[in-house]
Amino acid sequence: MTKPSQLECFELLEEFANEAAQTLDVEASLDELLGEDFDDIEVMRERRRSPRHAFQTIQMYAEYDGENMPPTSRFRHASFHDISSTGISFVLPNKPTHARFILAIGIAPFRFFEAELVHVREMESEGRMSYQLGCRLVRRITPHKPS
Repeated sequence: MTKPSQLECFELLEEFANEAAQTLDVEASLDELLGEDFDDIEVMRERRRSPRHAFQTIQMYAEYDGENMPPTSRFRHASFHDISSTGISFVLPNKPTHARFILAIGIAPFRFFEAELVHVREMESEGRMSYQLGCRLVRRITPHKPS
C-alpha cells in the first residue's frame, strides 16, 4: 500500500462524495448477490471497487443512530488504517456495538462522513485484543449550525 498525503486522502473522500450514489447502487446489488458473508476475507477482496491506500493516522468517530448527529462529547479517537474512495478502516479497543458511525476526518473544521460497518476482524496488538472495522462510506454530512 502506498501512503498518500493528507490532501490526497481528502481528494479520495471528495471522489467518494461526488460518486456515492453510483457506488451505493453497485454495492447494493453485490449485497443481494453475496448475502451476509461479510467476514470472509476473500469475499471482501472481491467486493472492493477502488484501491486502498494507507491512512495511518488518528481521527475521530462516534456511534450513529442513523438520525441524530452525535454531540461532540460522544466522539472518540481511533487509529485509522486505510482508505479508498468507497471505504475506510479503523481500529477500536472494544467490539463495536453499532453498525453506523459518524467519522470526523481531517483537522477542524472537520469533514464528516457516515460510515456503515461491513466487517470486523479481531486482532492482537501489544498483548491486547482489538478490532479492525472495515466500513463503507455512505455519505458526506454537513452539520447544521445552531440558529
